[in-house]
Amino acid sequence: MTLQRLPISAAAAVLLGIAQCYFLLFCWANIAAHSPVPRWLVDLGLRESLRAVLLPIDFLTSVVLSLPAAFVLTKLRPAKLWLYLLLAVIPGFIWLNLGLVGNSFFTEHPGSFVLGWLPELFALPFAAWIVRVAPNNSFKPKPLRGSA
Repeated sequence: MTLQRLPISAAAAVLLGIAQCYFLLFCWANIAAHSPVPRWLVDLGLRESLRAVLLPIDFLTSVVLSLPAAFVLTKLRPAKLWLYLLLAVIPGFIWLNLGLVGNSFFTEHPGSFVLGWLPELFALPFAAWIVRVAPNNSFKPKPLRGSA
């Protein structure tokens, strides 16, 4: 990557991260409003361990929703993908959690927010890892043996 493209790619990563935060916020609001899964789990008697059961489901859902952004980040062809992931994740994370700084509930119970931060911080890097290690399965037909 040339030095001239670094600021443009970094700005693209920051804008992509903020757009991804808006997209995830919109999707999670709709999922929370219309998903029957928490009600089913409570009906099954998992009231006490509801967070522990929902955390892997929430994380995998966030990873799936982050796959398009991860694909775009990997197409920036960064030499160091971790730098672009930091530029994409950190501004959105700060933006989403800025209101917690002066909140009294946060200062009294900070541990209840840590599990919610895991999908916020690690969904996009995990999705980028999936995109990067996934084989390139194109739909081009393989030539027959003996032809050519």
